[in-house]
Amino acid sequence: MRLQILGLTLLTTTVLADGASILAAMSKISSSTAKLNNTVTDFSAGLLGLADVVPLLIDSTNLLHDINSGTKVASSSANLTVPETIQVASATSSLVADVQTVLTSIVNAKPKFDKLVLVSPVVLVNLKEQKRATDKFSAAVVSKLPAAFVEVAKGLVAPIDTAFDAAIAEYKPF
Repeated sequence: MRLQILGLTLLTTTVLADGASILAAMSKISSSTAKLNNTVTDFSAGLLGLADVVPLLIDSTNLLHDINSGTKVASSSANLTVPETIQVASATSSLVADVQTVLTSIVNAKPKFDKLVLVSPVVLVNLKEQKRATDKFSAAVVSKLPAAFVEVAKGLVAPIDTAFDAAIAEYKPF
């Protein structure tokens, strides 16, 4: 009897997430993306940039954590309803723009990062990790959509891959 009660308790504490949970995760990712963008655009050139390296690493790591957390939320979510799908699509459009903005800022900041020798290689590693995490997050969200929306959703997130690929290409040593 006790095991059954424990099993029931475990079932009730792992309630599936829903569209609202996915939207909250997307909002958190968007906030972290904006914070990283501010850190990148405020990064100082030359030796003054040494003081900016730690915040850059922290914000980049926080963004990666938020993306991975969002993947867990989306993976544990129930399939989305059509109204939830529409809300997620709208949030995705905004998030795509945020991601494109930060990746453009990261590409534009490369000359500043290069002056500190080790920053650009670390940025490249972070970009690759964030791309992998973003791909997993996107796949997890898309897997929860009604079948009729899957191809549209893939097209909606495709610009993120393009922007990541372009940024990674800029940071590759050769």
